[in-house]
Amino acid sequence: MQIAQVIIPQMFASYAATSEDYTPDELIFRCMHCRHDFKIPAPRGGMSAPVFIHCPHCKTLICYGISNEDDIWARYDKVAPVTMHLYLYEFKDFVKLLVCGKGLFPAPRGSVSYWREVSYKEEFRFDTQRRKTTWKQSIGESHLQRELCDPKELVELGQESVLRYLFSHYSIAKHKSEILSLLRTLREAVREKLEKRIGHKVSSFFCPAGTFAGWLLLPIGNIAYRMVFKDAANLPAILRQLNTGSVPCVPWLNRFPTDFDINIVRRAKDTVTGLIVAANLPDTRSVRRALTEDTFCLRKLVFLHQLFGRSDLAMQAFPLFGDHDGGGQRRYPLDDTLTWLKEFYTDTEILRFLRRSSDYVVRDTLRMLDLLGETSYTELRQHPPKIRDLHDTLVALRNKEKHPDYTFDNETAPIRRRLAMQQDRIQFFLPECSRVLYDAGKTLHNCVGTYAQSVRKGETNIVLMSDDRGKLVACIEVADGRIKQAKLDCNQPVSKRPEVNAEIIAWADQVGITYSRCEDIDALPQKTAEAIPAMTA
Repeated sequence: MQIAQVIIPQMFASYAATSEDYTPDELIFRCMHCRHDFKIPAPRGGMSAPVFIHCPHCKTLICYGISNEDDIWARYDKVAPVTMHLYLYEFKDFVKLLVCGKGLFPAPRGSVSYWREVSYKEEFRFDTQRRKTTWKQSIGESHLQRELCDPKELVELGQESVLRYLFSHYSIAKHKSEILSLLRTLREAVREKLEKRIGHKVSSFFCPAGTFAGWLLLPIGNIAYRMVFKDAANLPAILRQLNTGSVPCVPWLNRFPTDFDINIVRRAKDTVTGLIVAANLPDTRSVRRALTEDTFCLRKLVFLHQLFGRSDLAMQAFPLFGDHDGGGQRRYPLDDTLTWLKEFYTDTEILRFLRRSSDYVVRDTLRMLDLLGETSYTELRQHPPKIRDLHDTLVALRNKEKHPDYTFDNETAPIRRRLAMQQDRIQFFLPECSRVLYDAGKTLHNCVGTYAQSVRKGETNIVLMSDDRGKLVACIEVADGRIKQAKLDCNQPVSKRPEVNAEIIAWADQVGITYSRCEDIDALPQKTAEAIPAMTA
């Protein structure tokens, strides 16, 4: 029996598109006032720039790309409805919403017309006996079908269904009250049948559609969801962002485990009990409280009970985690790398680490653990540090991987033997291995550590200069019998400190290397030894 209908004889005043096969510098149009097709060059501001043009046939002004108009952009791979008929039918065990009409596709290049006319049909079937909602779409020879329940299905439905066009466009706004009346009838018809099926009352199915999702998409998705999760809250407000740039945020809302059996929830006496059984969670007061407050925390609960062997520890960690892989502000992500810590630490130690560490430290620890090479991971397994020191240990292991330690052949190279020298209280010395060179780069805030391979191959030499307290003062590159660079902290030339400049000149003269062409050294008369204490002060 038909219980409601809405007839929209014309959806929009004009249609615009750029076909997949059309050159991107052209737009194609159909004017619905006279049914005339035409094309124009794309606006200079790009495809998203507003277009103001008169139909060349009937002279009607077309204003595409501005708000509050009744002109629509048609994607080449999705039908754009020209007419839309909505029929609502009630049967003994189900309610059916039928949506049908004529639509347009941009036609392939070479076609007689710029547009291809097609018929479309969509059917939403709300089966209250099986508590199951299905959606079917037929457009020409193309057929799609989905079961609606999981809210993340709404993302795809929002891209596929013609209902996304039931929006506040000027030309169809006058039908809004009729459509909302049909929705109200649908909502109450399904709820009445569901109550009869389960034998008790359920709370209202009303769910605000929001501004962007169209008038029907989200409310229909909510009905499908509540058919299964009969005593849960209605879908959250974030889903009102369907058909916007925020759509990528939607899929994480309902992250059921991969082996989750939704039929268990259907058969259960209540939603929370069904979720606990289906997800194999302990039936405790804290778990029930969490699922009652937020049905969509199920994946987080499963993750934490896999991470911690004890439910009490899992629930203590519950507030520390976000609801999805991204975590959220001051929340940890549901990162499977956390389970690797169980190889080295007890559950209590892991919980203590999560509680006492900052968000950055936890995330950075997991990142480095995931990047760790096999050799370093074996070393970590053999000698695990205290968990409070794990981050620093991983930093050291990662640095060791990036900068492998090897010794330099300082004794056999003649020039290297000359370069090492004690000059009164000043020492010029050669790093014995790449680790010393790398550490010198960190101390002096420069990239001298990257010269390790060149030093190892004998292509250049690095000399480090320290004061009487052993503090690094400068690093000097020597190649081909001359000083190429001489740098203080932060790559400043040694000429910035005359006393250091003088010591380097004195040292260079002694070992027999030139420095006159080095821009970092002031080759003017040297400072006297009286200036030396200033360097060590």
